[in-house]
Amino acid sequence: MRSNFNKKKINFSIFRLIKYSIIIFTLSIISFFVYYNFLEKKIYKEIIQEFSEKNNYLLTSYEINDLMRVDQSKVVQIISRYFGQSIFLISLKNISNEINNLNWVKSVNLSNNFKSKITVEILEYEPLGLYFFNNKIYYFSKEGNIIDETKKDYEKLITFSGKNVLNHAVKLLDIIEGIENSKLNNIEDAYYINDRRWNLKFSNKLLVLLSEKNIKTSLENYIKLIDQLDESDILLIKSIDLRDNDKAIIDFKKND
Repeated sequence: MRSNFNKKKINFSIFRLIKYSIIIFTLSIISFFVYYNFLEKKIYKEIIQEFSEKNNYLLTSYEINDLMRVDQSKVVQIISRYFGQSIFLISLKNISNEINNLNWVKSVNLSNNFKSKITVEILEYEPLGLYFFNNKIYYFSKEGNIIDETKKDYEKLITFSGKNVLNHAVKLLDIIEGIENSKLNNIEDAYYINDRRWNLKFSNKLLVLLSEKNIKTSLENYIKLIDQLDESDILLIKSIDLRDNDKAIIDFKKND
């Protein structure tokens, strides 16, 4: 009697297992169908696109903020590839990522009016200086990022060179800006020497060697020294060594 009962119990368990397996299999098929056709936008995209075409919810225009350095034609080229698509299906994230890859773009914010227009707001990098590397000159930002290669008509900025120079250039510029003296406005080049200290070359070709640890003091000593000299005297000087803050070693140009 117990044996028959156990057989019935086992048969019932097998039947229930088969039943649940069929249910799970069926739900899996349905889930796959829903995922493939809706999440993968097979049917969903077609429905939304058709609705948008009938009701004029298609991307047809854009608005971009004023740009100084970013090539606006490249931004337009990116956006125009989406013209005619439903405003509801266009991925602002994808467009944003494409625009972010353009030179001079620091950040970008996109929005749409849920009708037919995308608004693009781009924040551009501001060049802090120029970086000389491999016989080319690049703009760099205050974050130490290389922005773009310069053209011949670049604005007046200090050109930096030397090993690991970008890791220290911002600090030097901050010190120069903090002193606020016009005598430092005509620095053309800054050389980072032996990954330790700076040599500065001015527009009159004067070379100034700065202290390794007391950059600000060296610059202030330079200003004090220059203030005591006439312009004609300054033009006779080849270099000023200010590595020792207690003295200045002046090397005059040799007579031809």
